[in-house]
Formats: sequence, structure tokens, C-alpha cells
Amino acid sequence: MPELLKNPAHWQLRAREARKLAEILCDPDAKAAKMQMAEKYERLAQRATQWVNKTEDIPTFLRAAPPTVP
Repeated sequence: MPELLKNPAHWQLRAREARKLAEILCDPDAKAAKMQMAEKYERLAQRATQWVNKTEDIPTFLRAAPPTVP
């Protein structure tokens, strides 16, 4: 899994950037869309945090193992 996908700080930064852009938009629809995007980035940050917390307890040799194919 690419490192950015499981990096909560990355998604939190994206959410902050989206909110900053939303503040300067005049069009209400564009502003709402940008705020929705920020919320989605926040959800990704939460999922990344869960992933990191979940995988911290897995032994290193299992984390490095390739996925099995049924």
C-alpha cells in the first residue's frame, strides 16, 4: 500500500488546504463542494489512523509478507 494512503498527516493537510480554499470562494455551490472534499479528506485521515493503529500490533514478519491469493 502506498505510504501516502496510510499517512493521517497527509490527509489532514489536504483537508486544511481544502477548507482554506473554500473560505475564499464566492460561489456557494463551489464552496459547499470544497467543504465536502475537506470532510472526505478528514475521513481518509481517520481511516489512515485506524490502519496505522491496527498494523502496529502485527509482527514485522507478517507485515512484510506478500498477500496470499486463494
